[in-house]
Amino acid sequence: MISSPRIPPDNDRGLEMALGRLLGGGVMASSICLGAGLVMTLVGEGGGMTRALLAAGLVLLMATPAARVVVSAVGYARRRDWMFVGLTLVVFLELVASVVLAFQGR
Repeated sequence: MISSPRIPPDNDRGLEMALGRLLGGGVMASSICLGAGLVMTLVGEGGGMTRALLAAGLVLLMATPAARVVVSAVGYARRRDWMFVGLTLVVFLELVASVVLAFQGR
C-alpha cells in the first residue's frame, strides 16, 4: 500500500494561499471581462471587442479550475507527495480529454 508522507499543517498553508490567490484572481479577471462586455452590449456596442471580452471572460472562468489542478500538482511535487501528484494529474488529464472531445463534437 502506498502511503503519503505526513505533511505538517504549516506547509499546507502556503499551497492553500497560492490556490486561493489563483482562484480569486481568475474569478476577478473573468468578472471584469464579462462585466465590461455586458456593459458594452447594453450601450449598443455589439462589435468585435464586445464579443472578445465576453469570450475571454468565459474562457478565464473555465480555465481557472484547470489552473488550480496544475498548481496543486506542482505543490504536491515540491513536497514529494507522489500519490497526490498522480491523482491530480489524472484529474488534469480528464479535464484535457473532456475539452478535446468537446471540440471534436462528440
